Amino acid sequence: MKHMLYCFVMLLMVFSCQSIDEASKPKTVIEEDRMVEILTDIAIIKAAKSSNRKVFQEEKINPEAYILKKHGVDSIVFTENHIWYSGQIEKYKEIFTRVKSNLDKSKADYEKLKKEEDSIKKIEDSIKRVQDTLKNKEKLIAPGSEISKEIEKAKKKRFKNPSEKE
Repeated sequence: MKHMLYCFVMLLMVFSCQSIDEASKPKTVIEEDRMVEILTDIAIIKAAKSSNRKVFQEEKINPEAYILKKHGVDSIVFTENHIWYSGQIEKYKEIFTRVKSNLDKSKADYEKLKKEEDSIKKIEDSIKRVQDTLKNKEKLIAPGSEISKEIEKAKKKRFKNPSEKE
């Protein structure tokens, strides 16, 4: 009885194991560099889609289709290549390392631009405040008033010709 149970378990294990076939090389192979570009664009567009989902839905935009069209790749060709590359772990790992590197570089570029825009905005705001202050001062100092006469005297005194004597 034990011997039969043992044989049954062994037989079950043999038939339950299945061989996993590697994906065959696609007819049209996308070069690694191009695959990195496509996957980088897809990652960026997916991030944009997750933060602006409503806009994509209202405008009926399919960002993945746009990316594939941009790179001149059919969705079937892309899927076949994606499956094929995923079967080659080392290449696949290298591709995603490069994609991550591209995303990190894009993020750094974005943050640099954001800092520049923020500093420009601060400068514009300070210029506007100064202009507003000057406009308010001009309103306060009316021509012919006592203050404007004093200002004129001070200007003449400060910028008088050295040859002139008091």
